[in-house]
Amino acid sequence: MNNWEIWTDTNISPIIAKWLSEYTIYKTKSSFSLNLHSVDDLTIFRMAQIRKDVIIISKDSDFKELIDWFGAPPKLILIKVGNCSNKLLWEKLKPKINSALEVLLSKKEEVNVVSIT
Repeated sequence: MNNWEIWTDTNISPIIAKWLSEYTIYKTKSSFSLNLHSVDDLTIFRMAQIRKDVIIISKDSDFKELIDWFGAPPKLILIKVGNCSNKLLWEKLKPKINSALEVLLSKKEEVNVVSIT
């Protein structure tokens, strides 16, 4: 059974979380729906560690540094796209999200961070 959740960081609009939930098989929650939009990255990271099966989507490289320091979980999709509209971000994310998720969740190789440009 699929227990993985995707959490979108505060720097990504909640509408992206909604679209991800509709497009993928994964339950996706925004930092706003998790009530984590006003806490620091380390707190979010620690909460995701407790939950275990979490993939964070963020534009913030701090999460990559936390994974480098403390290890996974959580796993990370790092979005390397500058400021843009939600629609444009979704157009860049949509064709790459499923393959990024496959890489992160592959049983063959342990990958903890995937970047999308």
